[in-house]
Amino acid sequence: MKSWILQILLILLLVLTGSTISPTPPGGDDNGKSNTCSTFLVINGESNINRFSFSFMSNADDNANSYDSRIWKNGTEVLIPLREFQASNPRMYNDFLQEVNEREYPNISIFLPQMGPDKLEAMANGTEQKVLITMAGVAKQYTVDCDLVNCGGRLAIRGSQIIRLTDFKISPPEKLNGLIKVKNEITVSFGIILNFIPENTFADSR
Repeated sequence: MKSWILQILLILLLVLTGSTISPTPPGGDDNGKSNTCSTFLVINGESNINRFSFSFMSNADDNANSYDSRIWKNGTEVLIPLREFQASNPRMYNDFLQEVNEREYPNISIFLPQMGPDKLEAMANGTEQKVLITMAGVAKQYTVDCDLVNCGGRLAIRGSQIIRLTDFKISPPEKLNGLIKVKNEITVSFGIILNFIPENTFADSR
C-alpha cells in the first residue's frame, strides 16, 4: 500500500515540475517558427502525464561565436553540447542524458548537406532542406521545411521536425513499472547562424 502511495506522490511531483514549459523555440510562435537571431536547439516531448522541454540558445556572451556554424566542403554543421541544455524537468533531463549515452556522444549535430552561399537565393521564400541529425552516435536524415532570418548582416536558417526516438535506437523511457511512459515522437526545433567564408578556406572533410 505504501509503495503505491509513494508512486502516486512521485507522479504528482513529475506533473508539477514538468507542466510549465515553453512548447515553441525561443522567440517563436505556435507554428514552431522562431525570430531569434542566434544558434538554438529545442527538444519538446511528452509522456502520458506531462510535457517536457530541453532547450539551448547561444547568446552574445558566448566566446568567439563558438556555436556558429562550421563550414565543410559538403555542407554546414553546428554541434550543440548536451550538457548545456536548460530543462523544464531535471529528472527527465538526467534520464535523457543516460539514454543518449552523453558521456560517449556529448553533442547533437545538425548538418545541412550542400548548404552554401549558392543556395541562399532559392531559400529566400522558404524551401525544403535536407537536414542530418546525429544523436547518440546515430545519424538520420530528414527533409525539413526551413526558412531564413535576416540578422543584421548575417543570416540564420531555422526549421522544426518531428522525429522518433527509435530512429536513433533510443527506447522511450518508462518509470515506475510503466506507470510513466515517454512518447516515441519528439519535436526538434533549431536555428543556425550561417557563417559563409571563401571556398578555399573550407574544411577538407567532415
